[in-house]
Amino acid sequence: TIHIGGWETEGKKLKAASGWRDNGNGTDDYGFSALPGGGCSLYGNFHDVGVMGFWWTASEYDGDITDAYPRYTSKGTDNAYWNRYSKLSMFSVRCIQD
Repeated sequence: TIHIGGWETEGKKLKAASGWRDNGNGTDDYGFSALPGGGCSLYGNFHDVGVMGFWWTASEYDGDITDAYPRYTSKGTDNAYWNRYSKLSMFSVRCIQD
């Protein structure tokens, strides 16, 4: 696991150097090139495209098979957050090869 400085700066370090609205770009220090794809609610409503990025993690919510933790950030912050969301939410997925 790579530690990249804590949630207060992870958003900036993971965001792509271009592609975010209102100069909300990051530094892309780790080549993740996070783009603001937004998300889609349980009801099929797309939201926050160009403004926020959400990415699923492998972490499920403790004791609840219906929820998990995505990582997310937005144009107006350097932070990267965790929050519990339903697995039915449509967020981005990044695949990596071992």
